[in-house]
Amino acid sequence: MSASGFEAFLAKIYVDEGARVRFLSDPSGEATKAGLTTQEVEAVERIDRVGLELMSKSLERKRMKRSRTRSGAVARLLRRA
Repeated sequence: MSASGFEAFLAKIYVDEGARVRFLSDPSGEATKAGLTTQEVEAVERIDRVGLELMSKSLERKRMKRSRTRSGAVARLLRRA
């Protein structure tokens, strides 16, 4: 797999809760299904699971904050109209 494919797999398990749950229950199987190479599968098997969960929660909080900020901006624009 290309570096961008490997990065896409990692990004998915960081932001997609379902993908993360499946990965955590079967890291090797999910990585293999995603088309990762043997070396990449071995690398993701060693992933810091606590770090994965912490980063996932951090990214979710940032998305929620950004969403609230955008929603507030839209509401302000609509009130002006």
